[in-house]
Amino acid sequence: MLKKSVCVLLTVLFIAQSAFCDTATSYDDIDFPQWTKDLRRTEIIAFGSLPFVTLWTTLGYSLAVKGSFHNPLDKSTSSFTQSEQKQIMAIAAATSIGLGLFDLTINLITRQVKNQKKKKIPKTIVVVPFSQELKEQVPPPPKQEEFNEEEFTPDESPKMEESKPYLIKGMENALF
Repeated sequence: MLKKSVCVLLTVLFIAQSAFCDTATSYDDIDFPQWTKDLRRTEIIAFGSLPFVTLWTTLGYSLAVKGSFHNPLDKSTSSFTQSEQKQIMAIAAATSIGLGLFDLTINLITRQVKNQKKKKIPKTIVVVPFSQELKEQVPPPPKQEEFNEEEFTPDESPKMEESKPYLIKGMENALF
């Protein structure tokens, strides 16, 4: 009876705790230093790959040393000696740590390249309203000489050069 009441009490407390908490904080919401995030990722990759690397190391070791396929999960076949098991585990552990360090190296190099590219981008950006930009770029129209429309035929009429407003400075002379 006491065990059941303790289980019920713990269940109620657990549910009450999760029901009344304000917000859940994820791992990314906490401002950990970058080196701790890198170390944690390396640790996860190294320890997470250990079972798979151990299995493949065992299969490779049995083919290379014994010359035949030795299923490590089958109890009916002969097993490895204790020294062979130590060698397999040492190779698997070294390979797993190597995978974690390789991933860490790739991430550090990638982050450094991204930071160098960010440094090359100019840091000051000036935002100019479009109306102000037009005032600066478009010169006032030149004074036109008065002419009599009757004197000119449509083909001979003086043509006025249109000034086009551009959003990007230096694009006035570009050909489109």
